[in-house]
Amino acid sequence: MLALVLLPLPAAADQDKPLTLVQLTDLALQHNTKTRLAWDAFRASEAGVELARAGYWPQITGTLSGQRSRSLNFSGLPAATQTRYGASVSLNYLLWDFGTRSGLLDEAGFQRDVASLNRNQAMQDVILLVEQSYFQVLALQAVTEADRQSLQDAETNLDAARERKNSGLATVGDVYSAEAAAAGARFNLQQAQGQLAVARGQVAVAIGQSPDAGLQLAAWNQGIHPELPAQGVSALLEEARSQRADLLAARAQEHAAAANLDATRGQGLPSINLSANAGQTQVPGVATSSQFAALLSLNVPIFSGFGDQAAVHKAEAELDSAHDTSDDLRSQVELQVWQAYQNLKTAAATLDSSAALLRSAQQASDVASARYRNGLDSLLDLLSAQSTLANARVQQVQARLDWASAQAALGHSVGGLQPPFSSMGLP
Repeated sequence: MLALVLLPLPAAADQDKPLTLVQLTDLALQHNTKTRLAWDAFRASEAGVELARAGYWPQITGTLSGQRSRSLNFSGLPAATQTRYGASVSLNYLLWDFGTRSGLLDEAGFQRDVASLNRNQAMQDVILLVEQSYFQVLALQAVTEADRQSLQDAETNLDAARERKNSGLATVGDVYSAEAAAAGARFNLQQAQGQLAVARGQVAVAIGQSPDAGLQLAAWNQGIHPELPAQGVSALLEEARSQRADLLAARAQEHAAAANLDATRGQGLPSINLSANAGQTQVPGVATSSQFAALLSLNVPIFSGFGDQAAVHKAEAELDSAHDTSDDLRSQVELQVWQAYQNLKTAAATLDSSAALLRSAQQASDVASARYRNGLDSLLDLLSAQSTLANARVQQVQARLDWASAQAALGHSVGGLQPPFSSMGLP
């Protein structure tokens, strides 16, 4: 069900080498605790199937015994000490029942399917986490660079305001305004740097390392081509219903609950059992005896304090709960697909508008800077234009991040475990 190309990568030797998204995904699938837990659960479910199959085999037990005793005779005097030893073999075989064993085996098989599908879903969740964390880091790196450029512009304006004040061409209020703008730009840069550190820690934890691992991420070199999926939203919804691993796991859980109901009903019905044993006992110096027995029995439960009926009612309620859980999850999956599709449409629309906004803001800032140097505009006009430019830079980065995240979220919501979209990109 999964088509992954895992690339071997040394865990510690290449920490200083920038890691690509493919390498990060590979490391996460190997070392993230969620994937390891899912594999552990799957292995346990496989053992559960083997345990259920054991009910179809006879139970054979061998016994070795030894006894040394002395008792009183009829006159009240001690008798001689006597030694006994022997060996025996017993067999217990359930020949037939009303579906208890088959129900338990079917339930174990469906539980294995549930664990397998949950494992696949856990891997998809980890891949989405790595993708989103990776693009978040790249976006915050771009925001940090934009804020650093804004701080340089603000400091340049502050120097210019001080020079103009010394020349009598500006007031002390202009200097204060420039200082406030520089302080605000410095604050934004510090905020972005802190958020970037947090995002780097999230990437490190996602691949199973310590948050302070100091990972270096390779840039995403693909260009951005905002194209919507060829399928419509209705086709994507149908694809999610048939491919989402967690939704398929919920349906498998329904089948497991139905099998458990069959097994529970069988426990209150008759069964045929075969029992047999054979052995030999030897008393040294006295005699050796052999014995054997075979018993074919029909066991008919008559009254168990209404426990059988209560167990059936409980199993029926669990089946209804599994069905309702599946319906609720289906609704959530459909909503996730719908939201992811709409977010992708919005992100595609904002890419062009953010680029246009940045071009206009850059031109307005250049004009305001030239007019301020020539004394045609006030410092407040220049600061306003540069504030608009700073916001436009951040909005373009956010638009690219929204596009990359929306594509990853849409792929995850429909249940497709695919390599990262070739059309995603960040500066």
